[in-house]
Amino acid sequence: MRTLFLTALMAATLTGQSAPSRVGISGESLRLTLHEATEMALKNNLEIELERTNTAVARAFANGARGAFDPLFRYTPLAESRTTPTASVLQAADGRLVDRLVANNFSFIQRLTQRGATARVDFENARTSTSNQFVSLNPFTLSRLVLSYSQPLARGRKIDRDRQELRVRRKQVEISSSDFQLRLIDLILRVEQAYWDLAAAREDASVKGDTVEWARLQVERTRRMIASGTLAAVELPAATAEYERRRDTWYASLEAVTLIENNLKNLLAGGRAEPIWSREVLPAETQMMQPPAPVALNEAVADALKRRVELKSLGLREQTVAWQKELAADQLRPQVNLLGSYANSGVAGSVRQGDNPFGALQGATTQRLNELSVRAGLPPLPPVNFGALPPSLVGGYGTVLSNVFGGNYPTLQVGLTVDWTPRNRAAEAGVAQAVIGERQLKLERARFEQAIEVQVRNSLQSIETARQRIAAAEASARAAGEKLASEERLFENGESTNFLVLTRQNEYADSRRREVAARLDLNKAASRLQQALGQTLEAHGVALVP
Repeated sequence: MRTLFLTALMAATLTGQSAPSRVGISGESLRLTLHEATEMALKNNLEIELERTNTAVARAFANGARGAFDPLFRYTPLAESRTTPTASVLQAADGRLVDRLVANNFSFIQRLTQRGATARVDFENARTSTSNQFVSLNPFTLSRLVLSYSQPLARGRKIDRDRQELRVRRKQVEISSSDFQLRLIDLILRVEQAYWDLAAAREDASVKGDTVEWARLQVERTRRMIASGTLAAVELPAATAEYERRRDTWYASLEAVTLIENNLKNLLAGGRAEPIWSREVLPAETQMMQPPAPVALNEAVADALKRRVELKSLGLREQTVAWQKELAADQLRPQVNLLGSYANSGVAGSVRQGDNPFGALQGATTQRLNELSVRAGLPPLPPVNFGALPPSLVGGYGTVLSNVFGGNYPTLQVGLTVDWTPRNRAAEAGVAQAVIGERQLKLERARFEQAIEVQVRNSLQSIETARQRIAAAEASARAAGEKLASEERLFENGESTNFLVLTRQNEYADSRRREVAARLDLNKAASRLQQALGQTLEAHGVALVP
């Protein structure tokens, strides 16, 4: 078989007629092996680049799902001026209680990925001044350090929506990786099919080019024999008509080569500006691939079921649906949360100056009684006094912190919150949907497995049939060649006709084309068998980097 025909054949002329020009072809020819074509496609193909972005998007979503468990730092500054009407003269003689507050509160909140717990630390600071005369420290600062912990005991303990989202997004990264492998396998298979289609199309065009040359030679022989008087002139139109018919067929085959070549270039190129578009692609491999060694059908199917990426991807989706079912079942439980907190408080400030309110109100009476007591020789009455605050409460912010972290004023709290929905229809619907999803995936798995067996069966049968077709086509081509040579000798001796010679030429060309088609079908069947068995990436040495 010929490996090159277009470069020389398309430049040749037949009775002054040249082959049609090829649109957009101006550069040097590009010879490619199948391995080189596959490498070029994996490097440049736009579909692969798009699938890579899908994988990157899945990773970005997985990182985003982790955000629900990022620590939260909160700072809340607050200033408040509050004037409150009061009905007690003990709070304000003029009925207006005026308070001024400046707060600086800090919080740290951390959700845990285990058991749905939430830990929290709050540090509250408030400096207050008031017009209430009965407040001994004015202004004063109150600080609290609160450690709290919330733990679900039923719903949300094993799983919740945020943890579900996180593990599903992580699983989506694996699913995206499987989809990427499927895209690679599909691309490699299409490159192989297009490569062998191009090789076969060029061989087919070469055979048809040969038939044109044979017809031209037959026309010349006919003219010579007519001129010598050994053949009737009526034979020339028949030979010329067949020559023109073959030229038409050859032109059509050349167009088919261009169309198939453009299809291959579309798989290999990374854009419209790639140099490959202006170059003629010549398959360097035109012989048939080495088909895999014969294997038993049951072994081949079992191996395919272990290797096929589609089933692995389906398994990942089944895991996701199982998690959805688990979450939906968890939502049917009551919400019971165990709450615990421990707090330390501290206060300090400046002692209010002046007499206490009761002492100020009784001052004149006490003075008069003391004057009378002196005249009567009695001791004076002591001043009205509520006593003094402990020294640990008098001071600045440092005193406040000393009280907070000294643990002198602890508060311990333990409790439960219980939420119960007698009929949670949303959760019930979620369980039903998850059960249906499981059923659908089981049916899809059965369908995939059946389709895989069909693919393996068909590929093995195609290889076996192609071997037999090649042997039959080779024998047919040899016999047809011998018949053609014999018929041409008879024609030279005046014992045959144009019709018989041209018929033998057509038979010989048809046998050669069937041989080309059989070899092509064997190569394509070998590629499909690799894909059916899940061995495409391994056969081409393609390894995915995590």
